[in-house]
Amino acid sequence: MAGIEVRDLSHRYPGAKELTLDGIDLQLADGEAHAILGGSGTGKTTLLNLLAGLLVPERGSIKFDGRDVTGLSGAQRNVAQVFQFPVLYPSLDVTGNLEFPLRNRGWSRQAARTRVLEVARLLDLEALLDRQPAGLSLFEKQLIAIGRALVRPDVAVVLLDEPLTAVEPATKWRLRRALKTVQTELGLTMVYVTHDQTEALTFADKITMLHEGRVLQTGTPLEFYERPAHQIVAHFIGSPGMNLIDAHVSAGALHVGDISVGPVSAAPGPCVLGFRPEWAEIGEVGIPVTVQSTRVTGTEEGVAVGLVAAHLGDQVVYTRQVLGGSLDHDARLRIDADRLIVFRDQHRFDHD
Repeated sequence: MAGIEVRDLSHRYPGAKELTLDGIDLQLADGEAHAILGGSGTGKTTLLNLLAGLLVPERGSIKFDGRDVTGLSGAQRNVAQVFQFPVLYPSLDVTGNLEFPLRNRGWSRQAARTRVLEVARLLDLEALLDRQPAGLSLFEKQLIAIGRALVRPDVAVVLLDEPLTAVEPATKWRLRRALKTVQTELGLTMVYVTHDQTEALTFADKITMLHEGRVLQTGTPLEFYERPAHQIVAHFIGSPGMNLIDAHVSAGALHVGDISVGPVSAAPGPCVLGFRPEWAEIGEVGIPVTVQSTRVTGTEEGVAVGLVAAHLGDQVVYTRQVLGGSLDHDARLRIDADRLIVFRDQHRFDHD
């Protein structure tokens, strides 16, 4: 496997006025599972295809283990790819599909069969080795496509383009667990493109989020959740996402309207205050709000807990809290001043 270093990578498709990717910097350690996260049209697949050697960047460089591979083909880079829809050879059984990359590189049948059995055990594919692709489920086909990408021991990096999107929701977690298990056991360097925050947060060691062809943030899943660097990241991550409300700083304190939330070490002026639903509580103290609804999501020590939605002016805020008693329609919002995020000097992110 290889460490990856991307510097100032930009790409423009022929005839396009705008860059699809603009100044991407990225660094992956050898053996790292890295998710590229973002909505449709943010440049995720373009970045993956640049790493694969399927596209040539307008500027910038790509290095594998310090070796500049920017101008090399995918074959010369030793990359393996897994796509959204698995493509298997219908005339070959599962063993033949898994052996194909090795036999194509001159491996003997015995050596190829030994390697296939190793990968099949890791992915729990042994019962399928004599089956034909036509009789397999989509889950099984994608698992075999992943196995085919992993079977070559000389692969520098495994690139996965939304590999779970087409899989039935009930089996996604099984495929994600199998993929993470084999990635960890083999120490594989993986780049995983997805629009699904759950997949990114549960699979990756680190995440890079793209928006309009630029990197908004790179960090661990915990950093994305607790310390988002941008409002878009804050709102994208979480279910529901981080609450974002208008606020201002004056006299060393953060204010929402005329109410002080707490001291803050930020310059005076308008800002956006961000807080996760579990970092706040609706009750009798704090900022006036109007409770709209409550939804029970479980219990803690026999007491109901859930999500509360309330109006703060023309904005809706959510809290995740104990629902032990009924909440008054006119209530107050108390925010944990030690955990809030203050966003400054960013383009205002309008959301539903």
